[in-house]
Amino acid sequence: MWILQRRNSPNREKRRKMKIALDAMGAEKGILTVIEASIAAIEELSDIQIILIGQEEKIKQEIQKMNLHPVPFSIHPAPEVVSMDDPALAALKEKKNSSIAVGIDLVRKGKADAFVSAGNTGAVMATSLVKLGKLKGVIRPCLAATFPTFTGKGVVLVDVGANVDCKPNHLFQFALLGSIYAYKVLKIKTPRVALLNIGSEENKGNEVAVQTFKMLKRSSLNFVGNIEGKDITSGEVEVVVCDGFIGNIILKFAEGFAATTLAIMDKQVRESIWGMGHFLAGRWLNKIRSTLDYAEYGGVPLLGVNGICVIAHGASSSKAIKNAIITGYRFSQLGINRIIENALKETEEGVKNERQKS
Repeated sequence: MWILQRRNSPNREKRRKMKIALDAMGAEKGILTVIEASIAAIEELSDIQIILIGQEEKIKQEIQKMNLHPVPFSIHPAPEVVSMDDPALAALKEKKNSSIAVGIDLVRKGKADAFVSAGNTGAVMATSLVKLGKLKGVIRPCLAATFPTFTGKGVVLVDVGANVDCKPNHLFQFALLGSIYAYKVLKIKTPRVALLNIGSEENKGNEVAVQTFKMLKRSSLNFVGNIEGKDITSGEVEVVVCDGFIGNIILKFAEGFAATTLAIMDKQVRESIWGMGHFLAGRWLNKIRSTLDYAEYGGVPLLGVNGICVIAHGASSSKAIKNAIITGYRFSQLGINRIIENALKETEEGVKNERQKS
């Protein structure tokens, strides 16, 4: 099984700096937030080079306000901006010199190792598909998000927004891509895969769910069956598969619920009349916040396109964007796309062998 394979790494030579193309114009909190994220990422990673993509004069104005000397990143001009309200296809066709289009083009040309954006998700996905194309063997790219679990390992939910309508073969491939993510990024040796459904029984759900279950059951993936929404973060599995419509709803609900929960807990701590209890509870609350805060997880990778692309939340803080940059860096360092292509090739060969036997 591909997921158990380990290769000995050759002796590493001095690693070149990873180049990350960063959309300076997409974040709702402005260019300053993106600059702060860039500085934080550079301070954390010695072998990273960040290229800010956007309207050059506006970026320079923010740099001057910060009195930043020397400037630790480069600027690549892109005169147009894609707003959050722009339809994805319209942005692709009408704003060919946007920060999204220019940044993804740098990845396509090999001038950047990854592209990171907190901008219009639809525009980033559409532009990535057109400019980068799909990896060989990929039917549909998908978005993978990591959620915290009781065990502390995390769980990958895939897809969380790239594909609204899915067929069983799409969901099957999402399971494979999610397993690769869990294995290589979360360092889980044999990730357990489950299909999100309205019940745990094999015959539950609509026809798509039933047929997907059958495909996953026959596969070499570590498929453990259906899982209900209440058990996603239980730690029972490491990969949960669903279509992008359901996945995006879960993602947004989880973000909102976590924010509300933290706000309620913070309010209770602040209203405490016990001084030492307030202090200890504050430290405890900070630990919980670091687990639940989406900023800790940065952005979600678009798996299956022929290039590294990470999409952060539009309302991301500098911390969240910094972590999205680190995600792009790690994916480039791992050579995740080569791993995906090899896994898909092995899966395809396995299917052919099964057909020949039958």
